[in-house]
Amino acid sequence: MSETDTSPTPDTAPPPPPAKPKRRRWRWLLWLPLLLVALLLAASAWLTGSRAGFAWLMQSLGGLSGNAVSVKQAEGTLWDGFKLSEVRVRSAGSDVDIESVQLDWRPGALWQRQLWVRQLAVGHVKVAVKPTPAAPPSGAPESLALPLGIRLDRLSVASVTLEPAKLRLYGLEAGYVYDGRRHDLKLKRLGSPWGEAAAALQLADAKPFALQGKLSADGELDKIPYQARLALGGDLLHLSFDGELSGKDLVADVKGGLLPFASNPFNSFTRLDARMAGINPQAILPEWPRAKLSLAVFAEPDAGQRVKGGLTLLNEQAGPLSEQRLPLSLLAGEFRADDKALELFNTHARIAGGEIGLAGQVRPDRLKLALDISKLGLRQLHADAPDDSLDGRVTLDGPLSGPNILAQLKGKTLQAKANVGFAPAPHPALLIRQAELTAGVGSLALSGQLGLDGKQLFDFNGKLNRADPSKLKPGLPSGDLNASLQAKGQLVSPLNVAAKLQFAPSKLSGAPLSGAADLQLQGERLKSLSADLRLAQNRLQANGAYGAAGDKLKLLIDAPNLGLIGPGFSGVVKGQGELAGTPKAPLISANLQADRLKLPGNIAVQSMQFSGNVKADQNSPFQLKLDVAALQAGGFRAEQLRASANGTRARHALQLDGRFRLADHPYALQLAASGGLRGEAGPWAGTLSKLELSGRPGLSLLAPVALELGEQIKVGNARLAALGGSITLAELNRGANGALSTRGSARGLRLAELGPLLSLPVKQDLSFDSDWNLNLAANAKGQFVLRRAGGDVQLPGDKGKDVALGLKTAVATLTLDGGRALFDLNLDSRYAQLQGKGSVPWNGGAIDAKTPLNATVSASVPSLATLASFAGPSLELGGQIGANLALTGALSLPMAQGTIRGDKLLLADRRTGIRLGDGSLLARLDGRKLVLERLRFAGGEGEVAASGALDLSGDTPDARVAVELRKFGVFDRPNRRLVVSGRTELAMVAGKLSLTGHIRADQGRIGLPKFGAPSLSDDVMVKGRPGPEPSAFASMPLTVALDLDLGDHFRFSGQGLNVDLTGSVRVSANPGEAPGAKGQVRVVKGRYKAYGQDLDIEYGAITFNGPLDNPLLNVRAKRRLSPVGAGVEVSGSVSVPKVRLIADEPMSEKDKLAWLVLGRAASGERDDNDLAASAGMMLAGSLNDQIGLFDDLGVSSRKEKTLANGTVSPAEQVVTVGRQLTRELYLGYEYGVTSANQAVKLAYQLSKGWSMVLRAGTDASVESRYTLRFD
Repeated sequence: MSETDTSPTPDTAPPPPPAKPKRRRWRWLLWLPLLLVALLLAASAWLTGSRAGFAWLMQSLGGLSGNAVSVKQAEGTLWDGFKLSEVRVRSAGSDVDIESVQLDWRPGALWQRQLWVRQLAVGHVKVAVKPTPAAPPSGAPESLALPLGIRLDRLSVASVTLEPAKLRLYGLEAGYVYDGRRHDLKLKRLGSPWGEAAAALQLADAKPFALQGKLSADGELDKIPYQARLALGGDLLHLSFDGELSGKDLVADVKGGLLPFASNPFNSFTRLDARMAGINPQAILPEWPRAKLSLAVFAEPDAGQRVKGGLTLLNEQAGPLSEQRLPLSLLAGEFRADDKALELFNTHARIAGGEIGLAGQVRPDRLKLALDISKLGLRQLHADAPDDSLDGRVTLDGPLSGPNILAQLKGKTLQAKANVGFAPAPHPALLIRQAELTAGVGSLALSGQLGLDGKQLFDFNGKLNRADPSKLKPGLPSGDLNASLQAKGQLVSPLNVAAKLQFAPSKLSGAPLSGAADLQLQGERLKSLSADLRLAQNRLQANGAYGAAGDKLKLLIDAPNLGLIGPGFSGVVKGQGELAGTPKAPLISANLQADRLKLPGNIAVQSMQFSGNVKADQNSPFQLKLDVAALQAGGFRAEQLRASANGTRARHALQLDGRFRLADHPYALQLAASGGLRGEAGPWAGTLSKLELSGRPGLSLLAPVALELGEQIKVGNARLAALGGSITLAELNRGANGALSTRGSARGLRLAELGPLLSLPVKQDLSFDSDWNLNLAANAKGQFVLRRAGGDVQLPGDKGKDVALGLKTAVATLTLDGGRALFDLNLDSRYAQLQGKGSVPWNGGAIDAKTPLNATVSASVPSLATLASFAGPSLELGGQIGANLALTGALSLPMAQGTIRGDKLLLADRRTGIRLGDGSLLARLDGRKLVLERLRFAGGEGEVAASGALDLSGDTPDARVAVELRKFGVFDRPNRRLVVSGRTELAMVAGKLSLTGHIRADQGRIGLPKFGAPSLSDDVMVKGRPGPEPSAFASMPLTVALDLDLGDHFRFSGQGLNVDLTGSVRVSANPGEAPGAKGQVRVVKGRYKAYGQDLDIEYGAITFNGPLDNPLLNVRAKRRLSPVGAGVEVSGSVSVPKVRLIADEPMSEKDKLAWLVLGRAASGERDDNDLAASAGMMLAGSLNDQIGLFDDLGVSSRKEKTLANGTVSPAEQVVTVGRQLTRELYLGYEYGVTSANQAVKLAYQLSKGWSMVLRAGTDASVESRYTLRFD
């Protein structure tokens, strides 16, 4: 085998280049899904993360959902939170209109598998429920677990209105948490016309769905406060409940068990027991009659999937329906029910003084009931009914949708028979085969039928035979009426009636009555009318037609004695006329005159004359004239009214003059206009040249204004003077569909001009400006602005002086936006600022007391010091206070939520020295409850803090406030200082106040004034001078139980006393009783100045064991360093004190007084001088006790003595003034009355019997005295 050489030779060509790969033309298709995903993500980001995209998405929901969901306006984004306005949801079962929805949530919580919504705020909601077929019962769910946790911190709904029930709920506030195992729902608040409710519910998510819940409600029924409680337990498959309701004369309780998912509804409960008393149906729905009901009902399952039970109903306030009462006084009976029938037995009722027995069955396809009636008083049913009682029987038998009704009742004078049935579909109708009422010898018979669908065709025949109206209703005239009546036609528009009335010889009010009437009415046209009725000399005739071209109706009335018609009628009416044309373009030729006319409804006219001549041709006469004198209609009284129109149909002049009284205020009206009717049925167009209403308030037209009156109303540019200012009406149009649009302004309107009609509690001279632009159509739009232009409000201030409020800004704005009315209020004054905004649902109807409100209000007082002018000159105020509130609920009784804060608060009273400073306030409004979380004031080195709550939900406020004092300086003045600690509680329940607690004085120094101006006794009255105002606490129902402890550092000085006190007293008081006390106050140490001397108190005690103002006294005080222990002892009570002189040694009262006043025994040889000196000392000492300048002030007697130099100092009276510097050192001044000798005296007491005396003056001397007594 040989090896082949494969190496290329030099002549060999190079190999061809490699082939190019084929171009991948479809590679871009691989990127298309990624591109679509990117575009989808970008679109999603734009739709949910941008404001413009999110707004477009929300506004496109209507088209995307087939108008099932629509949103008018959207703000925000999905991820940052959003607000939706005017949300509408349409479904087969209901239509829901939502004013606004605002969402604040945390998307980041989704990473932790939790949907966290911080706040979901919903505005006013209107739910219109549609009738839908009942859904079949569903079985119990297998699980209530959700795919992720949910946390809803706050759900708020301003209001919910349910139609057609017209039920309104207000201020819903709730929270919800699902933690993966349990649903936790808390309904913090839900308002309704009957009160406010709260609830809590916990439900497990796994079978059997353990459940626990409670509901509470507080409110008013018929102005009676009530409290309701309901407890739920068990599980969702076997639910138990127990509830109660209580109030004044109102009580109810209900308990039982439910099986919500039972296949048979008659086995869906285990037992039901309910009892209630004091229920007024009118308090639940105002349209219902008033009653006071007590109800007891029980029901329980019976064998064979049936239910049996019983019912008893009592009414303590039965009365006639005419007094809006329920005539039923008792209903009692038993029942059995299953899916085939409801059976009633042993059932009877007491009603209107009689009794009704009821028995029978109600089946799905048939009704069979029998009512046996005995002594049923008609007058007790209704005050206008005949005074008779009926006996008889009424039966209902036949299909449930249309049973036959047979009735036969008989009374003393009345008898009634009826045979009424129903024709079945496809043409259902009410069939009156026989209906006859007999009263005495007279009777009324009626037969015929009324269709219940389609055009509602009717055909009735009636007959009167010797009927006497007075026997049917009190107040009707007596008579003997014989007539026949035939009527047939249709009730559905267009109305079509053909009726004939023919009187046989009859009498009314004793006068002969005769005549006949034949009427045919087709829609708005009276096709034919032929009537000739006569009552004695009274005559009414009508003949012709009216409502179409060529029709003519002639009328004649000649009634010289209207009183024959019956009570409430009197006077004379005469007239004749001719009416032609159509209601839109009537043609009139008439004359009418009335004198001394009276009609039912308190309508009276002394005289009235009317004449008219209106033809169809544009150039024909157009004349109308009306003169009325002494017109009274309800509360309106007119002395005179004159109206006239003169000219042609195309151009005429109108005038109106009148003098009348409204709300007992006189007014005069003058009006002048000119214009004409356009065409045969066209509107009236012209110019109003004069309009003047004199009176207060008044109105005056400043310039002529163009008018158009017809199906449409148009008012041109008008300027008016009113309320001291001017009104410019730029536009006022009312369309044929009722839509109203208006635009204008007002300047300088003075509120005081409304004084006769509007009474304000304050003085004011306010004036206002206004601008408006409103379009009141089906979807109302526009704005109304009212602002203060000048003036101010005067408020009562200190000492009866008025203080100006200092208004700077006052602006109110009302904006109409579709189905809601939004308002904005801004007030700014010298003392405070107030801002508020909110909305109420409004669709053009009336706004009543139950209209729901959703508003926010903020108020602030930047400086309380500015309010000092209202408080008085002795008070000092400071700090600032503000409030932020949210208002929901009914307009008549809104509920408030929010906070009230105060900082740097100061309250000081210069007269008492009380000073509360560095204060702070935090309060919270929760519905109709004010919660005081913190009120703190600093005083000295301590503080006082208060907390509590004030409940305003009932007729009288209930409050409970706890006050804690910690070394609080109540006041700190040179002569008055008090530091206290303790706890007190002030409560108000059912209008009664109570004060309890314990207060201890940590430190006290109370000094009374040394000397005051003289004042009159309390029993002295000065003529012409107003007496002192009684204390507000004098009539206050206050109960007190307060412990007062003086502590260990309490000093009192004044009225001669300078003592340290201790002890405790319990003060108590009850309403209408004098306050009392129990306890003892003791003197630790101190002095008492009396008779010009300092007396040391050895023992002192004031014992309280009864009235506060009359304690028992036990005080012993002795003269300082008295050798014999001279002093006084006080015992007895404050009202009857017993004072006696005391000494350590036996001696006479004269010597005790001498030792007390002079410091020595009485001198036997100079008794008169000693007594005079003693009297002078006592008088001067008593005066000095009041002044308090000196410790020693008086007149003493000096004996004759021989000095060391041999001179003799004669006896004389000496005036002494001195001050005790310390317990031992005394400084005084002596002046001789006879010798004019004077000296400064310095004495030091070395011991009880030894003293040193130094004198410097006219004579200088030094004495050392040692007293040794031998008695």
